[in-house]
Amino acid sequence: MKETVKIEFGDCRDLLKKIPDESVTLVVTSPPYNIGKPYGKYKDKIPLEEWKELIDDVTKEIYRILKPNGSFFLNLSPIPYGKDKEILPLPYIGYDIMKKNNFKIRNIITWTFNNMQNCTNRLSGRYENIIWGVKDLSNYIFNLDDIRVPYITQNDKRLTGVGRNPTDVWYFNRVNNVTKKKLNLTHPTIYPSDMIERIVLMASNENDVVLDPFLGSGTTVAVALKLNRKGIGFELDENYKNEINLRLKNVQIQLKL
Repeated sequence: MKETVKIEFGDCRDLLKKIPDESVTLVVTSPPYNIGKPYGKYKDKIPLEEWKELIDDVTKEIYRILKPNGSFFLNLSPIPYGKDKEILPLPYIGYDIMKKNNFKIRNIITWTFNNMQNCTNRLSGRYENIIWGVKDLSNYIFNLDDIRVPYITQNDKRLTGVGRNPTDVWYFNRVNNVTKKKLNLTHPTIYPSDMIERIVLMASNENDVVLDPFLGSGTTVAVALKLNRKGIGFELDENYKNEINLRLKNVQIQLKL
């Protein structure tokens, strides 16, 4: 595992500077949304301009470390913001920051789910966005055949191949508290592994380097290990070290079986 997965604890803005230019194929991450989640060491409630500066600093380094055919997937959500809880579209802000740092946008994926709190004074939120950026629109990894899904119509003779394009609207349920308890995980926000598997399969090849600068409980590096990629993860809070190691150990056990 030490040869294929590297975990470091600290501020990702500093740690990213250690990564050589054009050495990473894929970056997948979901930074804090600035809504007061109990992340521990990181205070998830800072002035909006400071949050924008954080994302801009990270995005600038990600562009530098990505290979010419690499991809950056940035997961963000609309959030209630300010005293009146007006909805702030963080994905739009993320889009502007990615464009500012020279990324070309290939897709804005809508990730939908069911298990979330119900609102009483507005429509209940049931989606987040994943912005897919590349350096060059004519040169990037896209393994469509690795992520095809079953055809809706099964008996149409005009349909060929192994399945259809999954489109830019994805349904993956969020990881709920019951699942977290079963997995002995305490991180407040955890990716669904099958969604990250789709991203890793479609935007990287075996032995490529996959990096997550806001690692959290370790989903991205666990998926990278499972799919025979090299994983790098940066996490500010060492309290999640045991969770990350547990998830990597579970993947190793599955691979041996």
